[in-house]
Amino acid sequence: MKRTKKTERLVRFQLRSLVRLVACSASLLWLSGCAASRPPIPPGEVPSATYVTPADEAYGLEVLRQLSQQYPIVQNDAEVNRVRDLVDRLARAANAASSPWNVYVLQGDSVVNAAATRGNFVFVWTGMLHTAYTDAELATVLAHELGHVLANHTQATPEEEANQIIANMSGEIASSIVATQGQYGALAQVAGLLVKETVKALVVNPESQRQELEADQIGIFLMADAGFDPNQAVSFWVRFGGQYGSSVDGAQFFSTHPATDERIEALEELLPAAEERYKQTRKGGSSGRKSGGSARASGRNAKPNLANAWVVTEQTTALRQSPDDNSPLIQELQHGDRVVVGAKQGQWVEVSIPSKGYVRARDIAPPDVGQQSP
Repeated sequence: MKRTKKTERLVRFQLRSLVRLVACSASLLWLSGCAASRPPIPPGEVPSATYVTPADEAYGLEVLRQLSQQYPIVQNDAEVNRVRDLVDRLARAANAASSPWNVYVLQGDSVVNAAATRGNFVFVWTGMLHTAYTDAELATVLAHELGHVLANHTQATPEEEANQIIANMSGEIASSIVATQGQYGALAQVAGLLVKETVKALVVNPESQRQELEADQIGIFLMADAGFDPNQAVSFWVRFGGQYGSSVDGAQFFSTHPATDERIEALEELLPAAEERYKQTRKGGSSGRKSGGSARASGRNAKPNLANAWVVTEQTTALRQSPDDNSPLIQELQHGDRVVVGAKQGQWVEVSIPSKGYVRARDIAPPDVGQQSP
């Protein structure tokens, strides 16, 4: 009987201590809320790429090493080249191709995900390749991931580091308060996890969710600049939400990602401006995008002379990096798109606008011929 009463008193003491800990965590939350956060990136702006340091590359390689221990690196050339071509195309549109992008496809058919980290490392799981039916849908996901890197979301600010420390400390303190011998070990783990995740949701996750929406914002304009229809971004997330569901309120509180409905609503608000960028890109003119660098902005605002431009006569044709069918794809051109041509190299023609590259000579023609239906 004594042991029962003693146990009850101990449990009540532990619960009171846990309540005090949650209250203390709330105070830490209020204090951390006064800290500065990242300035938001204006809609339409694609941030300038930053210099990739050796430390960034080492960081990315370590992430790759750890991921590949659980998810083997795919060697299928078709799947790998598909992703690399799209990343290269998006990087060129962002003027971020000066530093190499390290692209890896990881085996995991049940993992419908992609990620990016420091050092320009991009990871795509095979589950995402099977879910993204078209290149434009896959570009939606990849542009989002490049958006994280370009916006420096992969570089934690001191405030974000501090918030993470607060969350970690709360869990550790809860464990130390509640932990006793034997059966209370499990109670300690549950209490520590509960407080840690609660504080993390209150302190860290709102910023994580804001960054996810910001990456969506950057991504929809970046894919438009790369010649992908931004409507595909909205339709992809609508289908994705219908297929995999949307976060409910309880789970959303502990999630680093916004609810699917929330991101679709945000993208729909950006869609008219992104569509206009896409139209400008298809015309071969300036996208009119806002840029983080003045030199880039002035270069993009220069209006090209298309008076003598040729037009694409096929339904679609590939603009490639070099005169070779196996060369990386820069952009997929549509019937009626205008291109400024240069020297002919065998069956290929050099193109300077909309981007520097090469197209098949048989797929383009002078304007009077190009007006005919393909």
